Amino acid sequence: MPLFWYTKSTMDKLNPDYIRFEHFSPIHLAVTAFFVAIIVAACVYYHKLDEKGRQKFLYVMAALLLIDELVKHAASLATGQWEWEFIPLHLCSINIFVCVWHSIKRDDLSAEILYALCVPGALLALLMPTWTNLPFWNVMSLHSNSIHVLLEMYPLLLLSGGFRPNAKRLPKVFLILLCECVPIFFINKLLGTNFFFLNGTAGNPVLKLLAEIFGKDLYFLGMPFLLVVVWAVMYLPWHLIEKKKQNAKA
Repeated sequence: MPLFWYTKSTMDKLNPDYIRFEHFSPIHLAVTAFFVAIIVAACVYYHKLDEKGRQKFLYVMAALLLIDELVKHAASLATGQWEWEFIPLHLCSINIFVCVWHSIKRDDLSAEILYALCVPGALLALLMPTWTNLPFWNVMSLHSNSIHVLLEMYPLLLLSGGFRPNAKRLPKVFLILLCECVPIFFINKLLGTNFFFLNGTAGNPVLKLLAEIFGKDLYFLGMPFLLVVVWAVMYLPWHLIEKKKQNAKA
């Protein structure tokens, strides 16, 4: 079977020493800069569209996300490499369907979920990818890069279109996240998967740090604390902007 069709698991078995690049190496930074340029260009374009054009753009984004996810399953099934890990139960995979939902309903709660969870989740995946054991020209590598770029792009498009995050919605977002984590924890135990990275750090430097602090078996207990820090960074600027507007009106 050509290398183009290898999954991460197949590559681990047949060529475990291969690595495309180290995290934050010049190549990784160049690739990330390229992705950032694409996202910025899309946001500038979206900002200039009227409401009808924006709706069509979001429909296209939702369709691309679904097609991208289907390519993963089709390629792995056709080559006999499909595994339980491919079920769309990772945080980013679930957000694919949140994007689809939002493209139809355009509600604030789904937009908030995408900002609060999809932005940091997809960003972490692009900054610290777990698929660096695959070459660039590989179907799973192309999928992993494109799906996370699209997931990062979607909520940023909403920001460029006028959506503003509201920290008052965060309790609902956290409750939804918790409702996802509880069953997924047991699904991981049943299937031997690692959805939401609740069953292993997968070599992620951030999760490794949590493992050093909380222990390798309880590292996931540090995730809520990490999330609080991330949300503080993400929401404080919007709070200050809103406060400044209120002071200007007073």
